[in-house]
Amino acid sequence: MKRFSQDLRFPKRPLQKIYEQDQSIEIVENKTGPAQFFSKIFESREMAHVYHLQLKGDPGSYASHIALGEYYDGVIGILDELIEVYQGQYDIVQGYNIIDTSSTQNLDKLEYFLSVVDYLKNSRYTLLSQDDPHYQAIIDEIINLLYRLIYKLRFLK
Repeated sequence: MKRFSQDLRFPKRPLQKIYEQDQSIEIVENKTGPAQFFSKIFESREMAHVYHLQLKGDPGSYASHIALGEYYDGVIGILDELIEVYQGQYDIVQGYNIIDTSSTQNLDKLEYFLSVVDYLKNSRYTLLSQDDPHYQAIIDEIINLLYRLIYKLRFLK
């Protein structure tokens, strides 16, 4: 059985600087990485709940209410799985962003969730390693859930 060096067990996260002192390496991370990626998904869950509770009796609001509820109920379990798998392979994630919905709650809900999909699709390989396809499969589940939500917000009235 091939043995891997200790260096290969470190998480593959974006690095800002590496300092070498006395044969030890200190890793200073960017403010980007797994915590930022996971925080965006937490934000989308929170925003779905906010949108869900703000709906009024406009045409299509009941369908949107149900679709948003399905998303925020469904995404949390998938996100929990993603983070637990990551932490099982690497380490406990630190540095989550504080979720502040004040700047996003006034956005159109469809526009907001389309932007979340774009973010996940564009940052999934830079913030989490491509060498770990098991994460990508879980992220695909979240993207699928988002596209189902987008479909329902667009077409079910």
